[in-house]
Amino acid sequence: MNLDEQVVNAIFNELFEDISARYKESLKKTENNDVDVYAKARNALAKLSDADRDCVLKFIDVAIADSASVILGTLDGSHYPDNIDGDFIVTYKDDEIQGSLQDLFIEKVEDKGIYK
Repeated sequence: MNLDEQVVNAIFNELFEDISARYKESLKKTENNDVDVYAKARNALAKLSDADRDCVLKFIDVAIADSASVILGTLDGSHYPDNIDGDFIVTYKDDEIQGSLQDLFIEKVEDKGIYK
């Protein structure tokens, strides 16, 4: 496995196996009177049907994927947010890895069916 694939796999797993799973687990808990952002979202989701709640929870993965894609595309030099028009040099273990990070990430996202 190439270093760029190792980096993308690590980021992908962190985002979708850890963070997304933690969000969804928190949002599926029982309603309560807490006032933190998770409780507010959880209480709002509890008012939805199971099917609608699942759609919203799946959308979390779309938002995560799109956010990571923008960042990786910016580092790759394939996406230029406003006021960022230069090139980055991304290295890992002394090897340059940018150029395909966004493509590799999107491929994994599509393989997982996140955009479906």
